[in-house]
Amino acid sequence: MPRWIRPGESLPAGYLGLPEFFEFDNWDGHWTRFNCGQAAACSLLQYYGRVAPSQHSMLHLERHFPPDNMGGWLGTSRRQVQRICDQHQLPLAEIRGEEELREALQNHRPALVMLQLPRTVRLLGISLPVGHWMVAYGYDERHVYLSNWGFMTWPEFRLGWRGLVPRLIQMHNRGLVRRTSRVEGSG
Repeated sequence: MPRWIRPGESLPAGYLGLPEFFEFDNWDGHWTRFNCGQAAACSLLQYYGRVAPSQHSMLHLERHFPPDNMGGWLGTSRRQVQRICDQHQLPLAEIRGEEELREALQNHRPALVMLQLPRTVRLLGISLPVGHWMVAYGYDERHVYLSNWGFMTWPEFRLGWRGLVPRLIQMHNRGLVRRTSRVEGSG
């Protein structure tokens, strides 16, 4: 079920970002192996008040914006995640690199990120890398805090953020944040 998440019982020393974040995860929908893009988009949309904090919101996104890479078998494309946000009047801007990610999180602007996970999946007899959409909502010196995951150390995050899967969908070392009225990033 969708729920509030926090970086810990109390905020870690040196923590910057949101003290809590409302999370949707794969299990809030029907296509649990392939719907992390919808879960991440729904989490971001809820933060900005564009969808209700209920499982119905996730099911609605899945129905109208299903996973679309290779018929959904390889999850959700960046294009589909952006389409979801556009249709809910949440225009996105691209941020690049760790410095821009840290700045966004310090300013309470959660970021959609795609990371390659340290495992593979077999599809049609071929071993393929696994990607996972999440929302980064805070960090400290040791960890990045993520929806639909928990947290990762910075070295783990950097490795996944720079992996092949994010490269394939133009999310290598990039994030998507709500566009503001001022000029920002390259988005």
